[in-house]
Amino acid sequence: MNYDMLIAGAIGIAPALALMYWTMKDYTYPKVEKPFFDDRKLFPMLAIGMIVGVVLYSIQSIFPMYFVLYALLFAVIEELVKLVILNFRRFQKHLDTPFYGLVLGLGIGSMMAFGAVYQFIMAITGEGDTLNARDYSIMIFLAIQFCLLNGATGTIIGVGSARGLPFGYFAQAVLVHLAFNLIMIGFFTFGSPWMYVAFAAAMVVAAFSYYQITVQTLPELISSEIKKFEKRTKG
Repeated sequence: MNYDMLIAGAIGIAPALALMYWTMKDYTYPKVEKPFFDDRKLFPMLAIGMIVGVVLYSIQSIFPMYFVLYALLFAVIEELVKLVILNFRRFQKHLDTPFYGLVLGLGIGSMMAFGAVYQFIMAITGEGDTLNARDYSIMIFLAIQFCLLNGATGTIIGVGSARGLPFGYFAQAVLVHLAFNLIMIGFFTFGSPWMYVAFAAAMVVAAFSYYQITVQTLPELISSEIKKFEKRTKG
């Protein structure tokens, strides 16, 4: 049995599932009487995200991501894939689309994390070394970063689809992803301690982006739609 793959899978998938539960619990029963999304669609979207994540990581792993050109290119490609999926007719101008965008992004992030963590493990153990506490810490936080980043950008693009403004929100998601990828170049190319400074800065970008969608983007969208509904019913 390949325990390295099991470890990488657990580290990659666990943050995605935890974030999905933590973020969405306030928008479904019992927190609200009528859920803002269909529970039956969540795990299929998560599965689609995982499949997409495997494909994207397989392609991305061929290229050296510490080159600025590739870092920029794949930031755009990853968000473009989310844009295409979340702008199918069934998702356009639907209030629940941002939640499916979130889950799609978490699925992609979990598999990107799985690939990166597994590659990290192979790089360490391939040289005859054993993983230490620092290595595990890096892998865990790397997985969390991928899930936070892709969950946030998936939600942003989902909001754009729900509001009928896909390209403006797509541009916003791309900018977030570009910032993250450019900072992570420092993690791959700098020596200690600057590589850890870059790693921490990338975590701040990912965490802040996710914080924004949970405390501002989603609540504002829900609030505006509720106000529109109340205005229509009163009219």
